[in-house]
Amino acid sequence: MDRRLKTIDEISLSIRDARKLRHMTQEEAASRLGYSERQYRRFEKDGVYDISVLLSIAKLFGVDLISILFK
Repeated sequence: MDRRLKTIDEISLSIRDARKLRHMTQEEAASRLGYSERQYRRFEKDGVYDISVLLSIAKLFGVDLISILFK
């Protein structure tokens, strides 16, 4: 199986979509992750460049990190 790494914009959309599937607000997600709402909004808008943050987000939303990063 040949998978392609998503762009930063696509990763941001994957994070947003995973959050919405869990019926969670940005404020709730930020609180559960230990970030300010402003910082969390940046994750969904500008992307996440730290793999440990991506792992935490994937765990919170119950999704596989691979599904966030790859098509």
